[in-house]
Amino acid sequence: MNFLRSTARLLRRPFLLCFALLGLFFWGSARAQSGRVIVLGFDGADGRTVAEMMDQGQLPNLAKLREQGTFATLGTTNPAESPVAWASLNSGQNPAKTAIPGFVTRTYTDGTPSPIKGFAEDGVATPVEDFEHTPIPTWSPAVFALVLGGGGFILFVLVFGLLLRLKKGPTVLLALVLGGVGAWGGATMRGYLPATIPVVTNPLQAAPFWEVAAHAGVPSRVIDGQQVWNREPVSGAKVMCGLGVPDARGTYTNYFIYTTDELFFARKLSESGADTGSGGYKLRVDERDGVIESEVYGPDNFWLVPQLREELAGIEKRLVDEPSMPFKKSLELDERRNALKDALAQPVTVPMRIEKQQGLAKVTIGGQSQDIKEGAWSDWYRVTFELNPLLKVHAVTRAKLVSLDSPHFELYLNTIEIDPANPPFWQPISQPADFSKELATSCGTFETVGWACLTHPFKDDVIDAVTFLQDIEFTTQWREKLVFDGLSRDDWKLFVGIFSEADRVQHMLYQYYDPQHPLHDAAKAATKTTFYGQEITLAEAIPAMYRKIDQIVGRVVSEYVKPGDTLLLCADHGFQSFRRQVHLNNWLAQEGFLAVKEGAGMYALLSGYVDWSKTKAYALGLGTIYINTVGGESKVGIVKPEEKDALIQEIVQRFLAAQDAKTGEKFGRSADIVSQIHHGPHQHLEADISVGFDSNYRVSWTTTSGGLSAPGGKLGPVVVDNDKNWSGDHVSVDTELVRGIFFSNKKCDLPPEGVDLLHIAPTVLAQLGVKVPAELDVAPLLLR
Repeated sequence: MNFLRSTARLLRRPFLLCFALLGLFFWGSARAQSGRVIVLGFDGADGRTVAEMMDQGQLPNLAKLREQGTFATLGTTNPAESPVAWASLNSGQNPAKTAIPGFVTRTYTDGTPSPIKGFAEDGVATPVEDFEHTPIPTWSPAVFALVLGGGGFILFVLVFGLLLRLKKGPTVLLALVLGGVGAWGGATMRGYLPATIPVVTNPLQAAPFWEVAAHAGVPSRVIDGQQVWNREPVSGAKVMCGLGVPDARGTYTNYFIYTTDELFFARKLSESGADTGSGGYKLRVDERDGVIESEVYGPDNFWLVPQLREELAGIEKRLVDEPSMPFKKSLELDERRNALKDALAQPVTVPMRIEKQQGLAKVTIGGQSQDIKEGAWSDWYRVTFELNPLLKVHAVTRAKLVSLDSPHFELYLNTIEIDPANPPFWQPISQPADFSKELATSCGTFETVGWACLTHPFKDDVIDAVTFLQDIEFTTQWREKLVFDGLSRDDWKLFVGIFSEADRVQHMLYQYYDPQHPLHDAAKAATKTTFYGQEITLAEAIPAMYRKIDQIVGRVVSEYVKPGDTLLLCADHGFQSFRRQVHLNNWLAQEGFLAVKEGAGMYALLSGYVDWSKTKAYALGLGTIYINTVGGESKVGIVKPEEKDALIQEIVQRFLAAQDAKTGEKFGRSADIVSQIHHGPHQHLEADISVGFDSNYRVSWTTTSGGLSAPGGKLGPVVVDNDKNWSGDHVSVDTELVRGIFFSNKKCDLPPEGVDLLHIAPTVLAQLGVKVPAELDVAPLLLR
């Protein structure tokens, strides 16, 4: 009744009524603008390829999204490298602000330029006190002993004196003894925590948009977030990290082949010939009565290694300082020294036993056994590597029995990955740290290494294309499970899910898709296999991957997008075939910008062949050129600062005119002066020039580490065929040729210069009603 009277009074006051209606209008507009946002990212999804396949009717769900909403090709970063591009896409800021210059960048070793990772910092010694979830408190050993000893003494006095009513003398004596035992145990236990722990850290200096949203009160869920591991958790943001997360060994691409092939001799990781070239290892094993005994290799024991090094240093000092030492004692010390060196070279291991049977092998790793049929994959193995009684690394891995006997036994063991159900406290793989455990509980075990999929084993020719595609499908299955499980929950208003399989498939299988690729073999391209439940040829693998993307998007739209939701699809870059590779340092030498030492052969590092006294410029990384400038950390620079700009212009002009001697084609399409396209506090981390190759060209493998192609001591050709299975790429390619995809379920006013990945972050925040931070480089897109 009171409500009716109030309404009547309001109706008699037109001014108040208008004001109320106006308020309702703005409230409704705010609600409409702050609906849920779903962002799906597809690493490597090429805008040109998607447009062609939509026009051909092969991607019906994406075509429908284009018709009802918006489609455009999406500009990428320069350079078009995944960690660079995702860091900028996530933050809306250019690489000079994100501090992610590339996969590879420059450092100085004794004043001389050398390559280093640009997206991660390996083995950063981090004080144990900096970690939140240590198994015991990080007090000093003395404090720990005092607390446990003193606490034990008081406890036992109470037990013996009050409960058991012993006399004062025996009570105090027993309490002192047992308290002393507690103090000793506490000091010993604290000794199992090292002062520092090596961690793979993330140099990213710009906040991803979901962190900004979470700070503004928007609950967010992110699956496979790229280049965002090792960041402080933000309340309201649940992030399962992807690209950049190391494996359980602190690396990215380690894998293992165990073989009885007599052509291989290395039996340990440290022995010559074990390394396959891209981080994998091929190890010789012996079979006796159908049984093979070997080991699975885990992380280095960072707790034990300093102790072994200290003992080794002491032995070597004694051998030098005591030349008259008795011969027998010197032999004992020498044997111990060799044992220490062997121990330092080998990581923590668990035993592996393989029992060959008819058509299968029983493979036991760390006590867990599975029967694996020839040509089949195992289920997950859960492995525990014990560094000491307190510190353990829990890992997961899978194995494929490649062959039992013909032509020899061979077992492929995949990357030793961090167990999502039990990650180490010093290397969390999600934010908050227990989010990975939550996902493992709801969805089961899944891959956690930031570079999933078997690109490097296939590049190294140790697996075939069919095995590679089997693993791709496996990766898609668990990512779908994580994404669809997350979408079905109600704990988010912003959801981000990333799929990286399209990138991996195009990297490796362009040789079958592109008839003009130098490795193209029509018979191999016609090889049939089953991929995503359909029989295809290897030539059809790339289109099949895009059809899978279309299927995923169709399911998301039909089952999870609600009225008022905003759906955005994006990619970090597109793709091109990689037919010819360009040795940039050979070109710089040919043009007189780089001087080669007399008699220098093919060297992987600049220091091996460069005559720095005559070198003005050099290349390292994926399409980046540096000027050998005087000053800074360099001890070998010769170009004066006032000469630098003119030199850069000369290099740019000559690069754009350079031709492939075999074809007569120009291989350079663009060359950007980095200081003119990027602005921010971390510009010093970047190169001086970023080159962009024309279609089908890419920087050479040799150049990446700063190398020179000079077989037999003679400078080799600048451009040669790409002879690797890694047959498609985007790095060092002109950015206009590798544009990604942009879709929205809403109409969008596209800017005249086109849509850029820098638009994604501000557009998401605007759709959520969150204020766009001033440091972002572009304004949000207008969606309607």
